[in-house]
Amino acid sequence: MEGIAIIAAAAAAAAAVLTAAIGTFFVRFAVMRKDRFNPMIMPDAVKESSAQHEKRQRIIKENAEAFRRYAEAFMAERGTEMAEIVSSDGIPLKAEVHPADGHRWAILIHGYMGNRMMMRNPAAVYSSWGYSTLLPDNRAHGESGGKWVGMGWLDKDDIRLWIDWIAERDPEARIVLHGISMGGATVMMASGLDLPANVRAAVEDCGYTSVWDIFRDELKAVFHLPAFPVLHMYSVMSSVLAGYSPRKASSLRMLGSSRIPMLFIHGDDDHFVGTYMLDACFRAKESGGKEKLLIRDAGHGEAYLRDPHRYFTVLRDFLSRYV
Repeated sequence: MEGIAIIAAAAAAAAAVLTAAIGTFFVRFAVMRKDRFNPMIMPDAVKESSAQHEKRQRIIKENAEAFRRYAEAFMAERGTEMAEIVSSDGIPLKAEVHPADGHRWAILIHGYMGNRMMMRNPAAVYSSWGYSTLLPDNRAHGESGGKWVGMGWLDKDDIRLWIDWIAERDPEARIVLHGISMGGATVMMASGLDLPANVRAAVEDCGYTSVWDIFRDELKAVFHLPAFPVLHMYSVMSSVLAGYSPRKASSLRMLGSSRIPMLFIHGDDDHFVGTYMLDACFRAKESGGKEKLLIRDAGHGEAYLRDPHRYFTVLRDFLSRYV
């Protein structure tokens, strides 16, 4: 019996060491702050070159250049103010603000390894519709502080503070939340919070069902590894280091409490956040009103660049009913 106990203790110690080592590696790889985009996170299907892909990229590049010029003109005309708040866990958060007349506001939330400037294109469109816009740098991104990426779960509480920031300055504010990719997940997660009546609508573009699900898909696509036991090791160390577990960080769970009208957008050729996640998130929202827009031949985060006319026509029609 003593020998069995020794073996069991040794096995437990070895498992703990492996969990710490492997889990820490993947936590650092996935959610530790980085200065530049890591192409390793993109599945092979996204990086493949094909005639269809090249044609799509030409269209997207042309539209992106047109939006860049449009956004530059918007920035020059409107100007930029900087705002700063402190998160509930003491992290300094920054955002750029573009005020307009009236009480309509849009908070535009960027994606993983991006920054607020990634949202200037849609901000220019919102501005043309008479909205004031607030573009935050998420924690561990851009000029905001923080070591660990929140993957939407920590960011939802930061967005709640930005909502309060707007409401304090404009008690009559009518706010729409609009996020792309991780920003889309942030919007879905934030929508399940107890939000003030100022928040009238939400737009999520290619957000994921949960951090567990997106990391499970990434493990398979990038590292060719199964979820068990790696993702379980990750979960342990993510809770220790980053302060949240991937299972808890669920858009689906928060959508169950959402009461805000929401527009769900996705590209039908998204190999990063699979289109199946659009359907799952759409089903999870049971009250408050919802609409769905699927953009043909658009990859991850490409929907508004692939078909800007349809994207912003549907968006404006949706917002006209709620904001």
